[in-house]
Amino acid sequence: MITATIRQRGQLTIPDQLRQKFSWLKDNTVVTIVASPLGEIIIKPLSIHASSDTHDWNEIWRRIHLTRSFRGKKKTKSLTQFIIEDRKNH
Repeated sequence: MITATIRQRGQLTIPDQLRQKFSWLKDNTVVTIVASPLGEIIIKPLSIHASSDTHDWNEIWRRIHLTRSFRGKKKTKSLTQFIIEDRKNH
């Protein structure tokens, strides 16, 4: 088991031991982050890149725009606006 610290704004540095173990843990790797029903966080390489060193940036941006389009309970606030406001308050 490796221990790490979550820093300001939720930033987590993945320790060298893990980065060396997984070839996909390198600079500019696009990942998906999933919350499991057991309260765990799972980080995986984005499946469209799993077997390639090239990025399909159109697909990545499509997914980012889709994520940003989700609305909370208050219909006037986008996910991006929520994150910006949340970071200002912490």
